Amino acid sequence: MKAYSKSAKKTYEYPNDCRETIKIDKKIRDDISKFCRERKIRKSQLVENFYKSILIKFRDGSLNVSSGYITLNVFSK
Repeated sequence: MKAYSKSAKKTYEYPNDCRETIKIDKKIRDDISKFCRERKIRKSQLVENFYKSILIKFRDGSLNVSSGYITLNVFSK
């Protein structure tokens, strides 16, 4: 399935985008949505950075050394 978005003049395609579905407690979802909205944080970018951090630390071997701890700057743009 191709991801795309339409504007008045052009259609944009995102061939490498996909949708991730997770099961999470509704209260947590609502609270994080409110938090992100108030601070103008894109949740998709937050999750993408989290996944990238895991993969980078796993590939360079520091994930095992740190016992699985990952530091993530939530407020980075």
